[in-house]
Amino acid sequence: MKNIQKAERGITLIALVITIIVMLILVSVTVTLAINGGLFDYAKTAAEGTNQAAEEEKALSSGTVLIRNGAVNEEVDIGTFYNE
Repeated sequence: MKNIQKAERGITLIALVITIIVMLILVSVTVTLAINGGLFDYAKTAAEGTNQAAEEEKALSSGTVLIRNGAVNEEVDIGTFYNE
C-alpha cells in the first residue's frame, strides 16, 4: 500500500513540473510576440486616435466641427454648416 502512494506522489510532482515548464514556454512566447510584434506600437497609435476623437467631440460640443476632406481639415461653425 505504501508503494502505491509514493508512485502517485511522484506522478503528481512530475505533472506539476511539466505544467510549470509549459507555462514558462507560453509566457516567453507571449512576451516575445508582445514586444516584437508591435503590440505596444499599436496600443500607442490607438491611444492617439482615441485622444484625437475626444478632442473632436469636445470641439463638437463647443459649437465647431472639424471636417475632414482628404488631407485638408477645416473648422466650421455648426450654424453656418447646416445653413448652406
